Amino acid sequence: MICKRNPRDTVILERRHAAKGEIIIHEGEEGATAFLIQFGSVQVFSHHNDKKVVLSTLKMGEIFGEMSLLRDQPRSASVEALEDCNLIVITRQSLKEKAEKADPTVRAILAMLMRRIQQGNDSLMNKKPTFEDLQEGLYLIYEDLLAELPKLKKPLFRNEVLPLIEQVNQKMAEYKAMTRETSADE
Repeated sequence: MICKRNPRDTVILERRHAAKGEIIIHEGEEGATAFLIQFGSVQVFSHHNDKKVVLSTLKMGEIFGEMSLLRDQPRSASVEALEDCNLIVITRQSLKEKAEKADPTVRAILAMLMRRIQQGNDSLMNKKPTFEDLQEGLYLIYEDLLAELPKLKKPLFRNEVLPLIEQVNQKMAEYKAMTRETSADE
């Protein structure tokens, strides 16, 4: 059986090339397109309190800029090409046409997922680092470095660095306790 496609059903996908270091999306700009990474990788970031906050690193097969497909709001983050990229452009109109053909349950799930992504991004941007974040971060960095060292260097690294991390955590805990005492005295 031969299946013929209706020419009106044929989707012509617009493609875009982005060179390494290029800012593809600027935070705060208006947008009505998203991008599917066909080749390459990008970094999604935002600025908060004059600091660059990396939200994610995306690679082939992943999409960015998706919030602009559903909402008429400025871009919530910037996106920079970490290497040369080939991108497939997804327009708001093409998504709308596909969504209209989808089951109502699929449309509801899509809307819910978009809300959760925005809430997650907002939460990450407004999160104030805690003492526990510092402790966890130190141990994660320690574990990463330890895993990359040659087998013969690992015992020396453990013996020299782990006690220092424990000392830093102990001192931080002491000062944290002092701040609670000072607050209670006031």
